[in-house]
Amino acid sequence: MASANTVITKTVSFLVKNLSQRNRDIISRRFGLKTGKKETLESIGKSYGITRERVRQIEEFSLAQLAKTSASSEDINKYITTAKEILNGNGGVMREAELFKAFSGSEKDNVINASLVFVLTLAKEPVRFNENDSFHSFWAVDGQIAESFRNGALSLVKAFEVNGKAVPQVELTSFVEGNGTTHVKELPVLMTISKDLGVNVFGEIGLVSWPDIKPKGVRDKAYLVLKKEKTPKHFSEISKLINATGFSSKKANTQTVHNELIKDSRFVLVGRGLYGLSEWGYKAGTVKDVLVDIIRSSSKPVTKTDLVAKVLNTRMVKENTILLNLQDSKVFSKREDGTYALRKA
Repeated sequence: MASANTVITKTVSFLVKNLSQRNRDIISRRFGLKTGKKETLESIGKSYGITRERVRQIEEFSLAQLAKTSASSEDINKYITTAKEILNGNGGVMREAELFKAFSGSEKDNVINASLVFVLTLAKEPVRFNENDSFHSFWAVDGQIAESFRNGALSLVKAFEVNGKAVPQVELTSFVEGNGTTHVKELPVLMTISKDLGVNVFGEIGLVSWPDIKPKGVRDKAYLVLKKEKTPKHFSEISKLINATGFSSKKANTQTVHNELIKDSRFVLVGRGLYGLSEWGYKAGTVKDVLVDIIRSSSKPVTKTDLVAKVLNTRMVKENTILLNLQDSKVFSKREDGTYALRKA
């Protein structure tokens, strides 16, 4: 298909030759028919000494003129039909780069793809949805499908915002159905078109603004791997997990990991170099701080056995470390029955 469609450039050249030289040049530059690169209204206007609005008017007039001529062209209609067949074979919607690849064999800007955009612009269907902050450029068989697809994508983003957490790829279909989004079949396409949705290295889908989906640094990467491991790890092990996961070619430095995690409230130092996540119930502080919190939250003095057990639930330390901290008579008061209370100021 790709080699056959290279002829489109000749078809387009023949179509625009009846325009005046200036109008033909403006159309060619606006669509990139000679170079594959589109030029702005402003840059073209400067070269002719006219305003960008005047360039837009010339473009609009020329396209209207060419649309009448192209409607009866068998060659033009052949390319429109080809594009529609490609789109229909992919659920009616495709990212522009993917349509280009299917049509010409290359997803990059070139004169063949520029010629296709020009032809489809004259036809008005399929329709193009221009790139914006939320979407990459995409094409749909008709306007109704384009708008329905766009609304479905926006509603899915909203569902993720409400959900507040990533969803494993294998659970995405049920998540979509559960939130009333109708574009289940188009999910793979939607993921390539939406700028708001992304998938992380563990196959979880969510918003790219979330560190779970698009980690921005060592801290985010450490959070992801720890969350996956579901158990505290030494910072050297966390560093190895980050590098093994393959977030990027840049390797995480072991000491850097330690230095970064100690500054982030998502992580709690639960032992000698061991970090857990605060969302697992760990609280920041030393073993002594933990002992103080346990006794303070209790309505009565606490036995040594209970103190040791509760500290071990939140810190990965030796029992002897806990007992040594309890010997601080400035903080703890050991009662006659062997229980512990806080020393009164």
